[in-house]
Amino acid sequence: MDNKGISRRGFLTGAAAISAALAGAGLTGCAPKVVSVAGGAGSGAGSANGQTVGYDGTGVMPWLGEAPSISDSDVAETLEADVVVVGLGASGVPATRSAAEAGAKVIAIEASSQINSVASDMAILGGETMAKWGRGDGFLDKHMVVNMHMEEGSHHSNFGIISRYCDESGKALDWFVQGCPDMYIASESYEEVPEADRAHYLYPYFYPMLDEYDYTQEDMPCYPTSVGFASLATAMADNLKMAEDAGAEVRYNTKGIKLIAADDGSVTGIYAQDTSANKYLKINAKSVILCTGDYLANEDMMKYFAPACVENGNQILSLDLDAQGNYTNIGDGHKMGVWAGAAIEQWHAPMIHHMGGGAGSDGRGVIGNNGFLMLNLRGERFMNEDVPGQQLENQVELQPQRKAYQFFDASWPEQLKYFPAAHGIACIYRDEPLPDWTPAGLKINVRCPEDIEAAVSEGRCVKADTIDELLAKIDGMDVTKAKAAIERYNELCKAGFDEDFGKSSKRLFALENGPFYAAECGVALTLANLGGFESDSDCHVYNTDREIIPGLYVAGAPQGGRFNVQYPISLKGLSCGMCMVFGKIAGENAAAGK
Repeated sequence: MDNKGISRRGFLTGAAAISAALAGAGLTGCAPKVVSVAGGAGSGAGSANGQTVGYDGTGVMPWLGEAPSISDSDVAETLEADVVVVGLGASGVPATRSAAEAGAKVIAIEASSQINSVASDMAILGGETMAKWGRGDGFLDKHMVVNMHMEEGSHHSNFGIISRYCDESGKALDWFVQGCPDMYIASESYEEVPEADRAHYLYPYFYPMLDEYDYTQEDMPCYPTSVGFASLATAMADNLKMAEDAGAEVRYNTKGIKLIAADDGSVTGIYAQDTSANKYLKINAKSVILCTGDYLANEDMMKYFAPACVENGNQILSLDLDAQGNYTNIGDGHKMGVWAGAAIEQWHAPMIHHMGGGAGSDGRGVIGNNGFLMLNLRGERFMNEDVPGQQLENQVELQPQRKAYQFFDASWPEQLKYFPAAHGIACIYRDEPLPDWTPAGLKINVRCPEDIEAAVSEGRCVKADTIDELLAKIDGMDVTKAKAAIERYNELCKAGFDEDFGKSSKRLFALENGPFYAAECGVALTLANLGGFESDSDCHVYNTDREIIPGLYVAGAPQGGRFNVQYPISLKGLSCGMCMVFGKIAGENAAAGK
């Protein structure tokens, strides 16, 4: 993919532009920026030649830069607080509310002119809210879930953090929902929600569960844990109002600049700055909670921690903007922590949900990231296609031109029900499209004939009456080898056993009923790069000697120990759910000085 011509301030408005990230984002009225990492907003040193600069064993962090020197003469205003929350996103809002409800004097600052909401789903285990759908306490084996997560992160993650999340997420969601007294709770996934409630409701994913899906029989299961918000931004605003009602002070357009540290290394406050001013705001505090998001829009940090994303040409989609249109997810919190002595974990996790070939502006691949036959441009089948979108991305990146094609035929309506009830999968067939008011997250799993024909007419999908005609339409495809690969695949499907790659027999569908379709799969968008401070389940931050830094807490994307190597797929909405849960925990602990 050629992405060198996209500027760091450029918009990409075509069908593929906002595909993966807007799916389930629940955002309206925002202007997402899709740029190449090579055009991102970096502020460190060491990448002037445009080359990838990764960890080299020296301890030098070319992305860090020097901490600003701030004197009393640079300060225009000084405030006192018990707790300062830096960043009002999915973790900062619950941190502000929980600290304020604990009786602390709280000041929350946010670089944008509003709260940041860039997701809509949460993975939750247990609790009274989940019990409404039969998924309350005891529904899932916690140890099974924790161990699966640890395996997906190659056991680089913090077991205590993952385990506590599983223990407390249910009660945390109950608490968060209590902050939304006007939010409607749907009885099932596709309920006909009353018109007055369609802008603000909570729904379960895959309830009732699909008849053909049993996560206990899957090699890579997606657990039935997830809920979605028609507007998480509205739910967050409700919770922030609860915080303000409890006495929290909120300052927008105010960016954290530098932590204030005492001689013993403890954090005693923060210097901040109005985004339109030159002078600083000094806030003395007993505790500071960093909820500053990830560093996706920082070129130097991406080159350092995720060089493969740069080399593979994964564009980024960033929704975090301040009032001037500048990115806010550029690692400012990471820098402040490191300047104060915090240790950054070694293994970070790019979030790259491949949504399948030909993704449209609604975030849906033509036929989802379903495990239909995949061929590369050599005409070779190269994988067991029955994997989730994160792993699909990993395989596509290895192919010639980092490209492959997803093949299916006219039998797709009957075949969808056999695919997993998972993120990005088209597993529900409808004759007619869903109503316009249906949240994007729910639309991801549904396809109707109109969807496929729209993809063909928009050029996102190739269609032909015969295999020969279809292959001839794919530029660069080795037609002879592709025909042989399709014939071999059809033989395996009819035999009911994939001796070449071991795909589940229930998802072996021969290509034999025209018309035939093919959707191009290139590299997908990077939605976040998750990695942060070495921390614990109480949201403490550790220094490079792995000792707690008194007065400093972390939640959300800067919290390390959550995701490593790659973003896991077994719990849809896990990052946002963790933001909420550990934001709550961080606020409680910071207020108590615990």
